[in-house]
Amino acid sequence: AAGGGIAEGGDATFTVTADPAPSSPLTVTVSVAQSGDFGVSPGSRTVTVPTGGSVTLTVATANDSADEADGSVTATVSAGSGYTVSPTAGTATVAVADDDDPPAPVADPEVSITAGGGVTEGGDAAFTVTADPAPTAPLTVDVTVAQVGDFGVATGSRSVTVPTGGSVTLTVATANDTADEADGSVTATVSAGSGYTISATAGTATVAVADDDDPPVADPEVSITAGGGVTEGGDATFTVTADPAPSAALTVDVTIAQAGDFGVAAGSRSVTVPTSGTVTLTVATVNDSTDEADGTVTATVGSGSGYTVSTASGSATVAVADDDDPPPNATPSLSISDASASEGGTLTFTVTLSPASGRYVWVHYYARPAFGAALSATFADFAQAYGMLTFSPGETTKTITVAAVDDSSPEGDETFRVVLYSASQAAVADGEGVGTITDND
Repeated sequence: AAGGGIAEGGDATFTVTADPAPSSPLTVTVSVAQSGDFGVSPGSRTVTVPTGGSVTLTVATANDSADEADGSVTATVSAGSGYTVSPTAGTATVAVADDDDPPAPVADPEVSITAGGGVTEGGDAAFTVTADPAPTAPLTVDVTVAQVGDFGVATGSRSVTVPTGGSVTLTVATANDTADEADGSVTATVSAGSGYTISATAGTATVAVADDDDPPVADPEVSITAGGGVTEGGDATFTVTADPAPSAALTVDVTIAQAGDFGVAAGSRSVTVPTSGTVTLTVATVNDSTDEADGTVTATVGSGSGYTVSTASGSATVAVADDDDPPPNATPSLSISDASASEGGTLTFTVTLSPASGRYVWVHYYARPAFGAALSATFADFAQAYGMLTFSPGETTKTITVAAVDDSSPEGDETFRVVLYSASQAAVADGEGVGTITDND
């Protein structure tokens, strides 16, 4: 039979009874077991029932400090020699109560992160990761690293271990490059994980990263200015300027052109602007003996490498004066030839300048009926023709073409006139060319 329930640390008692009482002490085997963990020595043991008929079996329990569920100690009579086991009272159980308070619940520590001072690229951005309260064992915390800018930061997720001291330093390296760029930052953010919560106000921190590279030097702007006018045979001069002055000698492309014929070597050439920022470009002209119109030499900066071209001063012009007197009685004269063609054909008139001039010569012309002639063509018999001829220096002939209209009327040959007028730099000697349209009907 079982005694009353006990608290852990007390003795569970059982009464073992032999009925009828034995005539001599009787050895009985009993098996002891427990439910829970109360320090009981389980297993088989023996008790001796005296001739009085009963004996007390005591089973000790241990008093620990662990909160646990209540349990029990059970004693069961085992089969043996000289006795039988009661079928209804062969086992008994004593209840064992735990006497320890449950532990107070421990909240997961709250993890926060703070930033160290700003760094210059190439330095290490430092962050302090803190767990509050400090963990009872090292705590693994996940952190995500990001950057603003391009400072060679190994971005993404990484882990840090917060020791029982409660805080750890997270170091994020940056790279020192040579590229000029905007300042930026490195940010570390605590990520959700096991065994901790994230601070609502200090779950992320940012370290400023300053760029330490100088901005690139802007390409200089190249302009050109002209020197004073020259007389043919003199040198036209230009000043080529790079602003700001280059740090090394700068090659600039320049294109030379002339208006007139002064023996200038036209085309592209290069000049080298020194570190002082300016250079003089000299363009030679030739002193000939030909009377000609005044002209110019123009120098234009071409696009190239390492500089830009001034939009306002990318070209400059030097005036060139002719120094040759016109020959005596040298005013050239203009004359026009006659021409003929059949109806439907083209009449070609040749205009001759004699002698050749060293200047440009202009003359206007128009075609009209041969008023007063016996068989004058009308405007319906030939195409309108008018305009201006330009003789370049040295040219002596130009042509004027007039189309004859092909009609179906027999009318005999007809004539019209091409008239020269308003000549410049020349006189009109023979100013009317007779055009004859041969009838083909």
